[in-house]
Amino acid sequence: MDKDPNEILDLESFSKKETYSTEDKQLIMDRLNEERLAQQSAKEAIESKKGPYTEEEKKKILDKLNEKRLSTQKREEIQKSRTYKKKIYKFGNKEFYKFKNMEREYYIEIEVCNKFSARPVIVTLFYKTVSEYELKKKDILIKTEIYTDKFLISMDTIRVYFKGYSLEDDK
Repeated sequence: MDKDPNEILDLESFSKKETYSTEDKQLIMDRLNEERLAQQSAKEAIESKKGPYTEEEKKKILDKLNEKRLSTQKREEIQKSRTYKKKIYKFGNKEFYKFKNMEREYYIEIEVCNKFSARPVIVTLFYKTVSEYELKKKDILIKTEIYTDKFLISMDTIRVYFKGYSLEDDK
């Protein structure tokens, strides 16, 4: 594989790959590092400037601010859609949401739902036993991603495999 950074890649076929060779991985990492360094140097240049800004620099700053705002807005909309108009269950003095399409009826506390990010976190889910009034606990890994309104759950905290589940809608 040619190491020329200006080489044009067929991105569609590249993104469909399941596994990557070490050369492909290194190329991806190099490209990501180049982009990061370019953004970092541009940000440092803007922050260190003390004189008046040109129109082009103003436009770049406004574009970056707008991009951050849109990203934050999109994240908040998806986070809201995960829990908007979902059925609430009460057990004792706590309120829960129920996940649908799982092998058993798992419940999650409402308080913890807004604290998730792309980083996996160990959370306790609750489920009913034969006795309707007793709740058992199960620790799972859970995370959220910007591109989906589902919670990504791994039932095993050691062997991580995430599957998307959504909460039960209020009818």
